[in-house]
Amino acid sequence: MAQLAPLKIEVPGEREFVEASKAREFIALWTEQLTAHRQEVQAILGDTTTEGDLGNVVLCDRIRLSDKSFSDEAADIIAAFLKEPFMGGRSIASGILYAELDDIIAGRMTEMGLHVLQTICDAFADAKLVDVNLSDNAIGQQGIGACKTVLSKPSLERLALCNNGLSEATMEEVADILTNDESGTGCVATNLTKIHFYNNMSGEGGCKQFARILEKSSKLTDIRFSSTRAGKYGSDIVTSALDVALEEGRNANLEKLDLCDNNFGNKASQDALFRALGCTASLSYLDLRDCELEDDGVKKVCHALFESDSALEHLDLSGNAVERRGAKQIADYIRDSGGKLKVLCLDDNDLTSKGVVHIASAFHGSEDGHAIERLQLNYTMCGAIGARALIDAFGPDGKDLPNLTKICLDGNSFKEDIVGELEVAFDNKLVEMEENDSDGEADDDLSDEDSDEEEEDENEEEQNGEVDALTDAMNKSLVV
Repeated sequence: MAQLAPLKIEVPGEREFVEASKAREFIALWTEQLTAHRQEVQAILGDTTTEGDLGNVVLCDRIRLSDKSFSDEAADIIAAFLKEPFMGGRSIASGILYAELDDIIAGRMTEMGLHVLQTICDAFADAKLVDVNLSDNAIGQQGIGACKTVLSKPSLERLALCNNGLSEATMEEVADILTNDESGTGCVATNLTKIHFYNNMSGEGGCKQFARILEKSSKLTDIRFSSTRAGKYGSDIVTSALDVALEEGRNANLEKLDLCDNNFGNKASQDALFRALGCTASLSYLDLRDCELEDDGVKKVCHALFESDSALEHLDLSGNAVERRGAKQIADYIRDSGGKLKVLCLDDNDLTSKGVVHIASAFHGSEDGHAIERLQLNYTMCGAIGARALIDAFGPDGKDLPNLTKICLDGNSFKEDIVGELEVAFDNKLVEMEENDSDGEADDDLSDEDSDEEEEDENEEEQNGEVDALTDAMNKSLVV
């Protein structure tokens, strides 16, 4: 027999402060929606359905309270509605699995904000929450305590705490809650499949606390730990913890990894990252933007991705001071990966046209055309040589890159005639180039670069030996 999926209830309208009267309007709307849904369920179940049968039906399993700022009284009214039995049946809160509680206290004084957070979170005491988003709330240590009801759910699988201003001390509180196993039934971190910490200020100490969470993890498929002011030491801690968290089959199904804006400029970080990536056979999304990798680090990343044989679809290596030699490594990886990559972001690197030529050449040779959909090469010191290589890679009428929908080349140096050629070739796929330097001469110094290529190639051979040795060591560590 067909069944109706539970509803999602949410707060309608634009961002606003919500006082008691507005909260009552939301409840009236939800009551109308839930009542209509209950009637539909009853019609499907038939005339033999009893009130007891209907009382056990989950009418709603998702709630979104995002982008509203609730007053104390408004929070009290909404929480009371969620906790009370609905039409003689179970409470709405008890059936909620997915709770979007991001940005619900903006502009409120600390005392009021804490009351709102605790009141709303405590409403879900009987819920078996699976997915919780508490991002964009100014949460300090007291705020984490106020959210403990939802953070400590054994059922929790996905958690986002982004843009919360989490300090080192607050991250310690988070780690304490997520790794606590006082009941003996296992900690929350063990069951997490997604954990997002972005744009916080936890610093090196916060990295230690994140490492504690990773130490207990075993099922993660989606990790985001970026823009947390980690610094070099903190980034070392994160890569080491990630390395350990991926060994022996733990977190073996990792699909998304975002470590943007960390500092992996030293050998220890790069080697740990190399080993970790080498264990990610299921990885489809990797963001290492602004990680100070430079050519040597990028080489290790590309080699590790090849070794892991993951079907990577999204790769962001922007802002890593990548030059021609690093671009060649990226191009080799694109070829070796079998043309599976859909998004490639290399903005804010010193590729020059020579590096862009390497990247463009990687898109040649695929029988059915390359899978690439978005290519970002903004601010890469590219000139006419690189532009024409990209046009050639695109092919007549785009036949060699049939899936391309967007190419970004702003902040480079293309004279007007080259801009015209790019516009003709790529048409509406070419994103507007507002900061193109049409008077620049980006390709004039390439002859000096040519004279250094032989020396760079010799250095590359030496580095190949280092990476091969690291690969051998990694493979030996994986032997059971």
